[in-house]
Amino acid sequence: MKISSKNEFHTLVSSLRSLLSENGVNIKTSRAQELLSRSLGYKSANGLYASLPVEIDLTHKVFEVFDWILQEKHEASDTSGAVILRELESTHRSYSTRWGSDAKCYPTQLSETENYWYLTNDGWLPWKDMDFARMRVELNIYKVVHSNFGPFLDEHSFSGSARPIWTADIASTAFEVEAARLEREYGDMPNKDLMFAVAK
Repeated sequence: MKISSKNEFHTLVSSLRSLLSENGVNIKTSRAQELLSRSLGYKSANGLYASLPVEIDLTHKVFEVFDWILQEKHEASDTSGAVILRELESTHRSYSTRWGSDAKCYPTQLSETENYWYLTNDGWLPWKDMDFARMRVELNIYKVVHSNFGPFLDEHSFSGSARPIWTADIASTAFEVEAARLEREYGDMPNKDLMFAVAK
């Protein structure tokens, strides 16, 4: 489950409250924030905020903590954390996550005539500057552009093309809004002077 921003966290919490209400458990927003944060391994909602963006696997341990907090703090022993959290994850799973359309965004090597560009909170970054152990689409990569270039008629002239291969319009709504803001700030494509630079 990806949580890229506070807005996305608040959306998850709102959905969590609705799911709990359907199961006869009514809790305040602040309590739901703490329930979700602690279940995901953080001491508080503020602790989760400080770690954003985060990608979290829903494990047996997460379900156990969720169930324990519900029972101890909210006297709800008949509610299944696994069912509720899986439903929450499914509700917020975007087309990008559902269909695995991000797999092509993380090449391990490039040819001499291509490059990949990634829109991040720091602007457009080339493939060589990316750490894909930490950087993922719909987490902290907001757009991916592939560029290709080569000699045109002679060795002194070049031709090139570039196209987006992943955009935030297939991501969550909250992520798409942030992507639009970054495109206004940094441009919807990398600077043309850099676009066709080699990846090395």
